[in-house]
Amino acid sequence: MSDHLLLDLMTLLLGSALLVALCHRLGLSTIIGYLVSGLVFGPHGIGLLQQEDALQVLAEVGVVLLMFTIGLEFSLPRLLAARRLVLGLGGAQVLLVTVLFAAGSLFLGADPAFSVVLGGAFAMSSTAIVLKQLGEQGELRTQHGQVATGILLFQDVAAIPFLVLLPLLGEPTVGFLPILGLTLLKAAGVFLLLATLGRGLLPGVLHWVADTRSLELFMLAVLALALGAAGLSVAVGLSATLGAFMAGMLLGETHFRHQVEADIRPFRDLMLGLFFISVGTQLDPGVLLREPMWIVTIVALLVLLKGGVIMVLVRLFDYPWHEAARAAIALAHGGEFGLLLVSQTLLLGLPGTFPLQPILAGLIVSMLLAPLLVRYNAHIVQRVRGGTVLVEGEPENMPAETRDLMDHVIVCGFGHLGLGVAAVLEESNVPVLGIDRDARRVRECRANGHEVLFGDAGNAVMLELAGVERARALAITFHDPEDARRIIAQALRLHPQLPILVHTRHGWDQAEESLPESVTIFDSTLESSLMYARALMLMAGMDDKLSEKAVNAVRADDYSVLRQFD
Repeated sequence: MSDHLLLDLMTLLLGSALLVALCHRLGLSTIIGYLVSGLVFGPHGIGLLQQEDALQVLAEVGVVLLMFTIGLEFSLPRLLAARRLVLGLGGAQVLLVTVLFAAGSLFLGADPAFSVVLGGAFAMSSTAIVLKQLGEQGELRTQHGQVATGILLFQDVAAIPFLVLLPLLGEPTVGFLPILGLTLLKAAGVFLLLATLGRGLLPGVLHWVADTRSLELFMLAVLALALGAAGLSVAVGLSATLGAFMAGMLLGETHFRHQVEADIRPFRDLMLGLFFISVGTQLDPGVLLREPMWIVTIVALLVLLKGGVIMVLVRLFDYPWHEAARAAIALAHGGEFGLLLVSQTLLLGLPGTFPLQPILAGLIVSMLLAPLLVRYNAHIVQRVRGGTVLVEGEPENMPAETRDLMDHVIVCGFGHLGLGVAAVLEESNVPVLGIDRDARRVRECRANGHEVLFGDAGNAVMLELAGVERARALAITFHDPEDARRIIAQALRLHPQLPILVHTRHGWDQAEESLPESVTIFDSTLESSLMYARALMLMAGMDDKLSEKAVNAVRADDYSVLRQFD
């Protein structure tokens, strides 16, 4: 690695960290920090960021992983059930907004081919920004969150024929219907291939990988699956995001999806940060001073015209006005596919004399505003409608089996001890959720009616998916002190007052560990010795109360009588 590249990377990471931290302290979305970082350090800023190609590749990986995780939550049955929302409402939005903006571009003198592309670009919103922001706010599963997700899904699919047909727009003699038909056939072929491989080979491969008990190998297999599906899609001339989405959708039907999401999310979030930085690098700040009215007009059209069209369409699909307005506000901006379409038209020479930099600037400025629009969508609607009561959202990507759990006990490790603990708790009507990384054990327990997630309980995302913030207690039933320490650290970070019971043999010195009072170390060797001694006392004729008093005295003295024999 050259010194120049290392210096650029260090500058980018340090500057981005400072800007993102500043946005976080100001209560703004971290997305704004990434966008401003790209603007400041990019080629149109102070010019310290020079490795644009490498950055773009990593940014595209972020979008691919985002679509993969969306697919995990958007299973095929749900996709078919939501066809009215995705195909009906999403299709109407893309078609109507494309026609309106294309007509406006023609009126202003743009070439017909470029007008079509420009209309499609304005029809797109940012999947990355909207889903990330709605997820942070816990609004993905609200009514307006589901509407926005459905429309975004169709936009991502609609971008594919735009990108495929883009080189042909400058050749009016080429027939569009045959090319569109070929594109659809390719998409169907990729899906059938992935579905065949996914249903036939994928479960067996993942079970084999999971049985190795190697979290690194499982993570590598998941990344290979996501990127391999994206590569297959690209190889046949389709979007990488489409292949990743299809792979995630197929994997979402297996019980591995929770650990898969936990493994993918850190990579996804990091790469998405680089994606937003790359968006910021595309903006020439000088155009903000040279063409301010153009930019203001473009942003206003995106917010008011596009937002208004979406609101009316959502209302026509029988959603309440306030939910239609919130979905419209969340989508009233430009998106990453819009930027890609506009930049590709420049390479092909389609814009002619039509000003392109103001359009790019307007799209990027609208994306800078997008996190604020999404974040304050409820406040905007409340101001306009005068105090409408709004429904709060639910945690992001919460799986169905844990979404309704409250005051439950999380049992980490579902072997013999874990099963026994769960049985006793369930007899007392205490809800129990298990986490175990033995795929065979998880499969057997789920078949016997137990709620068990496959995954690493030391992963913070896994604990979030298990609803640790709403749990009444957590039990660690295995005997690995290092893994137990990881689980304790992550669980207390998410729920500082959570009572935790740790099972160990010849275990820890709790005083040396400086553990919080909510953490209790249960040494099974010491406790079994004590219970054995009490049973012997009773057999020898000692009074029950006296034997119990003797046992409690040993416990109160932290088993010091027994520890001297360790």
